Amino acid sequence: VVAQRVLEVYNFAIEATQTLRWEPLTVLFVVASAWWVKWPLIAALGAVSDSRPRCGSRVCALSASIAAGVAALSVALLKELTDRARPPLAEESVQPLISIPDSTSFPSGHAATAFAAATAVAIVYPRLRVPVLLLATLVALSRVYLGVHYWSDVIVGGLFGVAIGGLTVHSVRLGVRALRRRAQRREERGTSSARLRRSSE
Repeated sequence: VVAQRVLEVYNFAIEATQTLRWEPLTVLFVVASAWWVKWPLIAALGAVSDSRPRCGSRVCALSASIAAGVAALSVALLKELTDRARPPLAEESVQPLISIPDSTSFPSGHAATAFAAATAVAIVYPRLRVPVLLLATLVALSRVYLGVHYWSDVIVGGLFGVAIGGLTVHSVRLGVRALRRRAQRREERGTSSARLRRSSE
């Protein structure tokens, strides 16, 4: 009974989203669905923060870009394993606005890459958490509104992106720390060698 109710609510949400049409909202979602918004814009926000003089971290844009790339590749592989067709109204509602992707519907690549990049930026710069996560949510919602994805596509894609974003930041930080320790050891060895040369002179 519970599963049936959940399915009814889910189907109602899909129908309501696809039948809802308001021109200003359509324009907003078409822009949000553009390739340069789904993660490059989010990574650019991280790059701006990286460039600040007092910034203690310079890895935000790198982490966001890597996270988005990993998410895109992972989603592409997952799509090969699924055979879920796009929503039936996709061609009718989207064709005049954007091109319909040739790939399968599950999971949403836009949602995955947007949330991967947004999670990376949010972890490195908590003060940007609200705007970047809102932007990622807008990207995900645009895919359902435009009819190219089901709700489950963007939900799973978003959760997948969050996991990848968090793991990417952790991995990048570990890599940066390892490089800094190696550089520090080299500097210490160089200093020791210089002292030995001076003492021998």
